[in-house]
Amino acid sequence: MKIIAGTHVDHALTPGHLEFVLSRFADRRAFFLETIELPEELSSLPCTLHGPMMGHRAHHARRSVAHAGRSGPVAADDGCRLGLGDGRVAVVGGLDAKGEMVLYTAYGGPAAPREPWDRGLDEELRAESERFWSEHALSR
Repeated sequence: MKIIAGTHVDHALTPGHLEFVLSRFADRRAFFLETIELPEELSSLPCTLHGPMMGHRAHHARRSVAHAGRSGPVAADDGCRLGLGDGRVAVVGGLDAKGEMVLYTAYGGPAAPREPWDRGLDEELRAESERFWSEHALSR
């Protein structure tokens, strides 16, 4: 597995986190989205997911400025629990055009489906995404 220019790893990941993720998923040969526990020797990562999966509610507001090309809603949760530490990391990887494994992204907390406005979703995945994101959101 390799990191490329388009890999999104700016979620407070340290070189140690990246080394762990790359080693842990070195044998993968197909797309995956998986959540794993971090080993004790690595620091927890901030988690910006809000909603029932995290044990609280989230409501949505429109982003005032597009963030990383996203213009959809942003979370504002009850109690404003922004960036709580989480001992898990969600990892997304897959094959590039050359058939080599690429780390697409890794972030603190549990894996979540792509957002509804993602152009790569078919009707079934879009419906699943809309259900999930109607109750959950990301803070920035």
